[in-house]
Amino acid sequence: MLKPQSAIFQENSNQFYHLEYQLDPSYSAEKIIPALQHALTKQSDQINLVVAFGKRLWQQLNPTWTPVELEEFTTLTSPQGHTAPATQRDLLIWIHSLSHDNNFDQVLHIQNALSGIAELKLDLPGFTYHDSRDLIGFVDGTANPKEDQRQLAAVIPEGQVGAGGCYVLSQKWVHKLNDFNQLPVEKQEKVVGRTKEDDIELEGDAMPADSHVSRTDVKVDGKAMKIYRRSAPYGSATESGLYFLSFACELERFSIQLKRMYGLTEDGITDKLIDFSDAVSSSYWFAPSEQDLARILN
Repeated sequence: MLKPQSAIFQENSNQFYHLEYQLDPSYSAEKIIPALQHALTKQSDQINLVVAFGKRLWQQLNPTWTPVELEEFTTLTSPQGHTAPATQRDLLIWIHSLSHDNNFDQVLHIQNALSGIAELKLDLPGFTYHDSRDLIGFVDGTANPKEDQRQLAAVIPEGQVGAGGCYVLSQKWVHKLNDFNQLPVEKQEKVVGRTKEDDIELEGDAMPADSHVSRTDVKVDGKAMKIYRRSAPYGSATESGLYFLSFACELERFSIQLKRMYGLTEDGITDKLIDFSDAVSSSYWFAPSEQDLARILN
């Protein structure tokens, strides 16, 4: 049985690092694979490492098959002008652990290994903020699947092309914290769809149709479009936000949620939360099973 990369589901980390690379299309697989082998050699047993590929690089390294739904991200624009820009890249490496030191040692090793074949396009550390809150002050990931439900939501099932792997969506969001924090807490809660202090989902008439929860908690033909989120806040004195990272058994689950957020469904309702945060990067990826990854690298 094909197994997903185990580090996807390791949840005890509080320090994260995200690297996105663009590779020169002229480089052959014979040149890329040794560099990848070297880059993915762990520098510490204490870190977790996940690798995912954009469609172009995946097809170059594995020309015999591609997961059916895998595609490159295309820009989305809401009726009000919010955008989720397509910045499709070739290679995603996600490092996480309990030690920024160990993460950073691995980052330096990866960059040294790949600098001759790839251009680093995103270089972003993240962290757990208080009790797993986003920087807007609300708990993030409350509705995430638990225990066995995680793999049901995240992993392509046996019998399908890419079984044991995951479709992945990554987006860097830059928050407008000053604007959001000027709202009274009650209005903040209407934007998110949950209470701020005790993290309780709003119900009935108290839940606005344009809240983030309303737009992203989706069922299609009675089936919940669950995804498994592993997002992390990031920040400096001048810029802060969320690196949204999520895994799914169907890429459609991402596209449905994004269309609902950006007002691109029949009801035309836009997620109120995107008034307070801008997506500045967006890519789709495929994170192959451990066996398929080992086969490609060897």
